[in-house]
Amino acid sequence: MPPKIIFGEKRFSSLFDELENTGSAKPLLVCGNHFTKTDYFNLISEKFDALQIFTGIEPNPSVESVDKCAEIISSADCDSVIGIGGGSVLDASKVAACLKGSSKGVMEFYNKINVKEKVPFFSMPTTSGSGAEYTKYSVLTLPDSTKSTLRSEEFYAKTCIVDPELTYSLPKEITAASGVDAFCQAVESYWSKTATPVTKCDSTGSMTLSFNALAKAVNEPGADSRHDMALASITAAKAFDITGTTACHTLSYAFTKYYGLAHGFAVAITLPWFLKFYSDSFPMVGNSIAKNLDAVSVDDAGEKIISLLELIEAPTRLRDIGAKKQDFEKIVEMSLIQKPNNPKEHSENDLYNLLDSIF
Repeated sequence: MPPKIIFGEKRFSSLFDELENTGSAKPLLVCGNHFTKTDYFNLISEKFDALQIFTGIEPNPSVESVDKCAEIISSADCDSVIGIGGGSVLDASKVAACLKGSSKGVMEFYNKINVKEKVPFFSMPTTSGSGAEYTKYSVLTLPDSTKSTLRSEEFYAKTCIVDPELTYSLPKEITAASGVDAFCQAVESYWSKTATPVTKCDSTGSMTLSFNALAKAVNEPGADSRHDMALASITAAKAFDITGTTACHTLSYAFTKYYGLAHGFAVAITLPWFLKFYSDSFPMVGNSIAKNLDAVSVDDAGEKIISLLELIEAPTRLRDIGAKKQDFEKIVEMSLIQKPNNPKEHSENDLYNLLDSIF
């Protein structure tokens, strides 16, 4: 079942109550190296003599790193996993928590997700955007450098603790890339074919909140904007955990693979085009999104999104990320897959038109 949510400033210490409730005495902490230099880390290390630590998760986490993480859980007989970090750390640690005692590794999950033993997973995001702290999805990088999604309710955290103060020191570019991911997820969830009245309520709230708070969080960060982006992120996650994402995410994997573009930026660069593409067939959906952005039309909403991207210094043109027109074929080839949540299917010709229009 979806995780319990604890939200608010100064809620970090609630982690210890949650761990105590499960009887955890030997947790594995999965985090980045930078976190080990913080007072938050000291609080955890002082609580647990048998604490294990893994800091080997890279951006766009690899299946190899997940397996290394899982090996520690098994060899040290860890009884819980604490994931503290951005989307990469959380995507990796939620899967590793399901691999205790496994001899086959995470690649086996791409055939069938059969969990032998799972330890409780507790998630704490240090970025506002991925939603990985809440969802049942994990996006991992395969040995051939392609990204592939795993989905299982086994991956849910037992508790996700969202303390906006953990994001206060976030650098400008990461604030921008992660925050715009939350905004895109909210928009994609809203127009998803599987959207419901409940998910639309969450996606509307997240869309509006992130659209109004993101530029300030990036350029003039303060407690209010950090709080709003943290709330927008978890609210978007509640929506797209049910609806999934759509074609903007499909295209993003090629931009990350071939040009190293940060995930949130890679999703956002096609969002205005897909807003128009889907609105042509579903004008009521497009008009509702425009209204949420205080725009007078779908075209105006697209321009407002582009203006937001420019304010946070996100690329809006493929040439800005190093793409060449001769690259279009390999991008299209990688992006033809249709997500079941897409409001309508895109053709090969549609994708060439998209790439040409944003070049």
